[in-house]
Amino acid sequence: MHLKKKFMQSKQILKLTSFLIVLLLIVISCANPVAPTGGPKDETPPVFLGSNPVNKARNFNTDKVDLTFDEFVVLKDLNKQLLISPPIEKKLDVKTKGKGFRINFPKDEVLAENTTYTIYFGDAVVDLHENNPLSNFQYVFSTGKDIDSLSIRGRVVSAEYLLPEEGVYVSLYLNNNDTLSLDELPLKVRPYYVSKTNSEGYFEINNIKNDSYLIFAVRDVNSNYFNDMPNEAIAFADTLVFPEEVFDYIPDSIPVDTSNVALMDSLWANYAVKITKDTHTLLLFDPQDSVQKVMKNELTDNNHLHIEFKYPQKVPIQIDVLNADAMTAHPVYIEEYSPNRDSLDLWFLKPFADTVQLRIVVDTLKADTIAVLLNAPAPAKATATRRGKPSQGRKAVKAPAISYTSNLKQGFPFFSKGNIVFKTPIQLANFENSTLMEDTLSVPFKIEFTDSIKRKLRIDYPWKQGVNYRFEIPDQALTDIYGIQNDSIVANFKVSEESNYGNLMIDIRLPEKSTSPWLVQLIKGSEDKEQIIRTESIQKSAKVVFANLAPDKYRIKILEDRDNNKRWSSGDYRKKILPEKVFYFPKTIEIKAGWKVEDEWTVNYKVQENSTPKNKK
Repeated sequence: MHLKKKFMQSKQILKLTSFLIVLLLIVISCANPVAPTGGPKDETPPVFLGSNPVNKARNFNTDKVDLTFDEFVVLKDLNKQLLISPPIEKKLDVKTKGKGFRINFPKDEVLAENTTYTIYFGDAVVDLHENNPLSNFQYVFSTGKDIDSLSIRGRVVSAEYLLPEEGVYVSLYLNNNDTLSLDELPLKVRPYYVSKTNSEGYFEINNIKNDSYLIFAVRDVNSNYFNDMPNEAIAFADTLVFPEEVFDYIPDSIPVDTSNVALMDSLWANYAVKITKDTHTLLLFDPQDSVQKVMKNELTDNNHLHIEFKYPQKVPIQIDVLNADAMTAHPVYIEEYSPNRDSLDLWFLKPFADTVQLRIVVDTLKADTIAVLLNAPAPAKATATRRGKPSQGRKAVKAPAISYTSNLKQGFPFFSKGNIVFKTPIQLANFENSTLMEDTLSVPFKIEFTDSIKRKLRIDYPWKQGVNYRFEIPDQALTDIYGIQNDSIVANFKVSEESNYGNLMIDIRLPEKSTSPWLVQLIKGSEDKEQIIRTESIQKSAKVVFANLAPDKYRIKILEDRDNNKRWSSGDYRKKILPEKVFYFPKTIEIKAGWKVEDEWTVNYKVQENSTPKNKK
């Protein structure tokens, strides 16, 4: 009995011990938060519940602030993200504490009297498990009885396409710096106030004191509030900006009835938005390296080198062939620039051993050396006969022929000229036996090369609408610079009719103060994949006509061509040059066969918007 009783007591002790261990494990698991398993991914940022002292506290006189959230948080990249404005002498000490964190001010830091301070955390406050950021989180307080209530608001868009730029820092600097030049401010000085754009590119900087400011926007790659990386896009205003009062506004899209007090109270409570009188549009552009460079070189054939430059080449470049066996050959190559002079094609006139060494001087300071590896032609392979003996070339191999492309196809536009572009420059051409048949009748026509190296051939004739044509260049009429001749070039096509097309006329009214030329572009597509269909240049307000348009949907873009280079030009912050202004006609224009569309457009300098339905990045 004694042993049995002792055994029962031991069993009870074991059960109690097991229970205590399980209980202890439960307590430990509750004390250490872990990510829940299963279910959809948590994408909700932490929610700010409150603080002590309260946010926007007045007469602030403590050395610490406790902030509370609805879940456990961590402070990510705090050293880069944390900013207090106006700046203080020493660094804040911020540490997590439960479901929140504490801000400790240095004991010997003296805050300015009657001043509104903003502690800006950027995207540093994230939840513990999924790193969801509470963007643009701020804690505001005043050492006096009033909180600064002025605001600067606006939008950051891409300079060339006016698309919204998300996640861009917008910074304000006081206009009181006498030691640094303007272009050094974003590089060496942390901003006085800062904010970040939302998905639509909008920003707002609140609780600003009444003063004048310099404003910048920076795509801050390393999130340190400086424009100190070579690939950080920047935007700036060329005038000072001033903060404004914020007021409530009911959007025009919401119908109102001022005689209905209950309705108006509801509208003001539920639909009013806070705005300022003026908004600022900042045009973000990539920094430009003014040094010309060779960006790409490609050997497309064993004798053809394609070179692309960073910028259009305004003057001919110097190219030296460094191979010893090239010294006796004059010339060594034929060159051809693209219409915009941003690329160059070289056709070598003689074979080299295996590699061509080129020294290309693209400006007065830099020389690029390019080594082009040439592929030696493969030796002909012998084929075996039935008797097992090798046969060299028993089967005739077709000789190579000159390659080309042409626009002489079915539905050829009646208002166009025929074009043939050969793959290689032509050395000899005989068009005496070339023919153009209009139905069954041979007709005279004009044929000529339009370029100096004879690659681009034009066929000119007053085409008749709806008529069938046959164009032919007989074989061996052309010989290129490598001795290769052409096969017969034959094109059978029917010319289109005017009724297949539509016309567009738009009456453009330019700003009166404009003195620059303007480029009016008819485009298709959207965002940065725009296809320019046609371009017209105007110096003043004018009616611009785009005739004979294929049925489609088009848009119109106009840009102020300040440097008269026939294309859009970016900005240069160092030289205080803003990017050229671009404007989009707010409507998409549909053209159908036989239609004549007319519209008008008054270009407003202050309104730069791209209303493309898919204009989000």
